[in-house]
Amino acid sequence: MRALQTAGTVPEDLLPVQEIFGPVPQGEGPYTGRCACFIRLGRCNLHCPPCDSKRTWDTSCYDLAQTCPPRSVEEIVEVAGEHGAGSGITVVSGGEPLLWQRTAAWHQMLTALPGDVHIETNGTISPDEFTTERVAHFSVSPKIGRMGAADPAKRRIRPVVLDDFAELARRGKAAFKFVAADTGEVEEAAHLVRDSQIPHDRVWIMPLGDDAATWTAVGRGIVGRVMGYGFNFSGRLHLTLGVR
Repeated sequence: MRALQTAGTVPEDLLPVQEIFGPVPQGEGPYTGRCACFIRLGRCNLHCPPCDSKRTWDTSCYDLAQTCPPRSVEEIVEVAGEHGAGSGITVVSGGEPLLWQRTAAWHQMLTALPGDVHIETNGTISPDEFTTERVAHFSVSPKIGRMGAADPAKRRIRPVVLDDFAELARRGKAAFKFVAADTGEVEEAAHLVRDSQIPHDRVWIMPLGDDAATWTAVGRGIVGRVMGYGFNFSGRLHLTLGVR
């Protein structure tokens, strides 16, 4: 098994950054189409086989010191500003960005970034009080089915953490996004939604696929089941448009 890459490998006053890009339309979930700047941090506590951001964690293929070099908060905020931070939403993604929330650099970054900050997380780490107050929206994506195939359920599904995010969803501060490759994986998502009492109108199901043709084919196969549960259906606008 690949070694987990955690916050302990980077100095306290720096954050590992794989890329900063934008402005682009948010491609997924409830904020689809919103003007966004993305800050993609390195390291993750899971190993999802279909992950489209393996440069943030996959040490079997990448030297993370090269793909995710540590950068100062001042540099991150400056570059993010050049890519649209403040004019739209700023999405902090990964990897798993909440690995860094106990560092000084995380607090400094969230304090310095302008406007609404969104966090994309795999739902295995609860946000602390500071993060919860500063972040406008959490996009929570528990790993099920093919996405979760490389990790045991006890690592990728943390009921207490999901309950915390479900409460944020009821307050309108979080939405859940499950990636599903078939109707069986939609059923798996539905079980988690039931167990954590997540409001159905705060759930998005997104077909698995890294190109428009695959995404469309999978989507046609699951959309009926998704609608039957009263969930929302997430597109991947960037695939449709051929942009980041």
